[in-house]
Amino acid sequence: MRNATLRRLCAITANTFTEASRQRFFALLVLLGMVVAVSGAFLRVFNFGSSELKFTADFGFGCVFFFGSILAVVMTTQLFFAELENRTALPLLARPVRRWEFVAGKFLGAWALLGVFTALIFGVLGALLLVRSHELAQEAIRAGESAPWFSVQGLAIFALLQWLRLGVVAALTLLVCSFARSLLYAVTVSSLALLVCQMQGTARAALASGSNSWVRVVVETAGRLLPDLQLFDLGVPLALQPAGVPAGVVASAAGYGIFYTVVLLALAVWLFSDREI
Repeated sequence: MRNATLRRLCAITANTFTEASRQRFFALLVLLGMVVAVSGAFLRVFNFGSSELKFTADFGFGCVFFFGSILAVVMTTQLFFAELENRTALPLLARPVRRWEFVAGKFLGAWALLGVFTALIFGVLGALLLVRSHELAQEAIRAGESAPWFSVQGLAIFALLQWLRLGVVAALTLLVCSFARSLLYAVTVSSLALLVCQMQGTARAALASGSNSWVRVVVETAGRLLPDLQLFDLGVPLALQPAGVPAGVVASAAGYGIFYTVVLLALAVWLFSDREI
């Protein structure tokens, strides 16, 4: 029984990954993300008040999350509703395929492709930062100054955290798809929920300061119902600061992402199990 379940889950995951990788939208976002991430190195001629490596890294990290979030929302929604609109979900679920396997397979396939996207963009960005850090180090040695610090290992850890963050976005999107009746509605609601998740930490701090105690409790409670995606913003400390980030902080962020992914997927399965197709 377990082997049959695993085979069905792997088949749905592989099929979802294949369908997603064939979409031109994926190739377009990968190319656009690479171009925009690399273009950050050419913007250093403008003095933004920060070091060159930090600006390039911040610009590239922002591109990864921005384009990755678009890919996670749009691609996951398209893959889910394609099965429903083409009526291919009916014969699939009529077989011994459980609904939780359908939802989990869609998530794993989309998340695998998000991993490919993350690896490609971070690979290009990492090569750019590595080359430029060596050039700046040589210039600093000639000038008698301290050389900038860059950690490939720290960048790799941050790439994994970003993959987890995009997994949370994909799980949140599947939760919306589980009850949405149209693709446009699912994309719109998922995008708004993503915006709330990304900004809720800042908004919660701003609203809580100077507010009454009951307002603070309401804001804190509402904020904990959705994941705070700002907790994953550890790129600069991990990659550009010698002190780095304590292992406990990285493990906490990873556990936080896994926890919310599992909870969101469980809610999506629960809602989809009672949905009429």
